[in-house]
Amino acid sequence: MTIQSSTSFKEMYNQAVMEGLSILGKHVSAVIISYIKEKYSIRLSDTSDNIKALSDALDATIGGGTRIVQRRILRSLYNRIGVELPFAMTVDFEDKILKAKTEYEKKYIQL
Repeated sequence: MTIQSSTSFKEMYNQAVMEGLSILGKHVSAVIISYIKEKYSIRLSDTSDNIKALSDALDATIGGGTRIVQRRILRSLYNRIGVELPFAMTVDFEDKILKAKTEYEKKYIQL
């Protein structure tokens, strides 16, 4: 298996999450990061393997604003992968992240 991209999916995901959270400001972002660490005992950078942790943290801390952040994360992630968004971004954030990972693997990983 060879990776053609020098950036892993996890790195792209982390960058997209940080970009998405940046619209909330430093303090709210810090609360979300702390929530994930305390509730799930994982770092924000490990949520690429536990997307539900990120969704739960967003819901618990910003409630109705969650979808705005999720849409920004999805746009950023798909843009980083170099693939157009193939769907309307209204529901099932976790599934769309997994689809992004599949698109990344199709584009950058040869078996």
